[in-house]
Amino acid sequence: MKLSDDEQRKLGELERALQAEDPGLDRRLARMQPDGPPSLLAVLVLATGVALAVALVTLGDLLAVPACLVAGLILTGTVPALAVVWWARRYYCRYCAGKWPAPARSCPRCARPTPA
Repeated sequence: MKLSDDEQRKLGELERALQAEDPGLDRRLARMQPDGPPSLLAVLVLATGVALAVALVTLGDLLAVPACLVAGLILTGTVPALAVVWWARRYYCRYCAGKWPAPARSCPRCARPTPA
């Protein structure tokens, strides 16, 4: 739904007033973007890793190749675990219990530094 010219003008005034009142908030909000190419890439890598692991398990079972089966089982367990670790390091803030995506330096919700 498109905003009218009057609503856009009022929204612009509100944004400028907020930026003037608290310039640090504007910078923190600009860094908080969990969507986008890095997140999409991570999902694609996870999906590819799981598909590869399932294919290895299937081939290992069908062709009776124990090494292929074991490699597939290991990947099936490690790929999702690595995805959870990546998510936790990128978005989870131990201070606010992950209620907000945490940027690299500080959590905008609790304004504490995130662990390195």
